Amino acid sequence: MKKIFTVIALNCALGTMLGAQSAHVNKAEDEFPGLLLLPPGSIVKGLALPRYENHRVTGLLQADEMKVVSRREIVLTNIRATLYDNSGDITTVQCEQAGYDFKRKAVVAQAKAEVTHPNFSAAGDGVIFSTASRTGYIKGPVRTTIRTAAKKDTK
Repeated sequence: MKKIFTVIALNCALGTMLGAQSAHVNKAEDEFPGLLLLPPGSIVKGLALPRYENHRVTGLLQADEMKVVSRREIVLTNIRATLYDNSGDITTVQCEQAGYDFKRKAVVAQAKAEVTHPNFSAAGDGVIFSTASRTGYIKGPVRTTIRTAAKKDTK
């Protein structure tokens, strides 16, 4: 697992440097620099990418496999995204397969997807999540369960 983290970190660092400093690498504004060194068709197994904001982990994306479609698009298989909010609640999103389009800044899944949170759970036939606006939609038909807070004993 350590090897994969090292490869991804090195790839992102080198891709960013090459994209910013090399005149012979043509990187469009909507291309992800970390994919400059991975040609289309490349497969990375055992992916785990944490997200940090203000020195705090706010999310963790895990996938069994990432396939590079182009420098603008990847496809992830067996995905589990864990989102941590300030109140301590944890939201998880699970899906068999989804693509990420760096141009649209959106995750699009055409497969069964499930979202769980302490207050609700929802399952549908797919999901669209915008990383730019941090909003998402579950495609229907959707089955949703809303949990109410347990009443405290007032005796």
